[in-house]
Amino acid sequence: MSTEPAAAPPGAIGPRAGRARRAALRLAFGVTGCFALVEALEWDATFLAPLLAAQMLVKLQRPPSLRQGITMLVLIGLSTGVVLLTTAAFIRDPAVLVLALALVNYLAFYAHRRGAPDLATFLPQIAAVTLPVIAVLSPDGAGKFSAALLSAGLVALLAVWAAHAVFPAPSAAEMGAAAGGQRTDPVAAARHALLDTLVLLPVLAWFILDASEVAVVVLIVILTLLRQHDAGQGQRAALGLILGNLIGGLAAAFVYNLILLSNTLAFFVAVCLAASLMFASRIVTSGDRAPVYVIAFATFILLLGLGLTPLPGGSGEAFVSRLLNVLLASAYAIGALSLVERWRIQSLPDPLVRAGAR
Repeated sequence: MSTEPAAAPPGAIGPRAGRARRAALRLAFGVTGCFALVEALEWDATFLAPLLAAQMLVKLQRPPSLRQGITMLVLIGLSTGVVLLTTAAFIRDPAVLVLALALVNYLAFYAHRRGAPDLATFLPQIAAVTLPVIAVLSPDGAGKFSAALLSAGLVALLAVWAAHAVFPAPSAAEMGAAAGGQRTDPVAAARHALLDTLVLLPVLAWFILDASEVAVVVLIVILTLLRQHDAGQGQRAALGLILGNLIGGLAAAFVYNLILLSNTLAFFVAVCLAASLMFASRIVTSGDRAPVYVIAFATFILLLGLGLTPLPGGSGEAFVSRLLNVLLASAYAIGALSLVERWRIQSLPDPLVRAGAR
């Protein structure tokens, strides 16, 4: 009797391919579900819930527990409350306000480098770079945006749970031992956090002194790039992040203009799902190039959401103008990072230093 394993039937999918397919479907359906719900309810800041859902579905292999979900909502409430109080207290003293926001971002960058849960560091930073600028534009708008952020967190959480229920992730036994998050030693983490804060700080200070709706787009793009960039990736990978922003911006412009041809919710959901499936499939199958598509998908969500619903206190801009702002923000972030790359690489182990030099 032959001991060779039986050949897989035609069309069969291996375990790894099956997991990748379910991960892509979770990501695409979760983001599309968020877009559909917030559009049906006509909420402001349409991009918030899909962006948070995408962050959770990309970073978490397993669905968050009820305790983790409640913790996330409490974290959103606390971070927005602290930022709003800080902004109200120092809005007449921009220098102090900028320094306080710099401290919040530094601590978040440090915790992120030390391996803290991604959302636990991302949510306070989103609040810290958006609420003060919106408060300068419209004090009432800042309060509405903070409420929208909390509502978006709840919708994103429900969408993530629903996506995991429909397309379940593998059990812990199937995945084997979970790989721990990559951590940087305290000294290197402090160095990286300081340099990331120094890159973000000039733009944040500029927009607090001269606020405009453009600020939110630019600051979120720079923040996302800083969190994705790794000093060990090399210059080619850094330039790839700019390419990711270009891909996401062009896709958002195409989808937005396509939606205008048939302004119905059903057509919007179908088009959004098709685009999300394309991004999600590349994210789960691209290996080392996945961060490029993560950036592209985040930019797609941000620009499409802003096109559908302008931010409080803003009138909305042409898509070409938004895309140009995204590319300028990307170029600034990568250019500024290249200036401080030598200090970032100094704290890396020798093999990573050699890899980053290529």
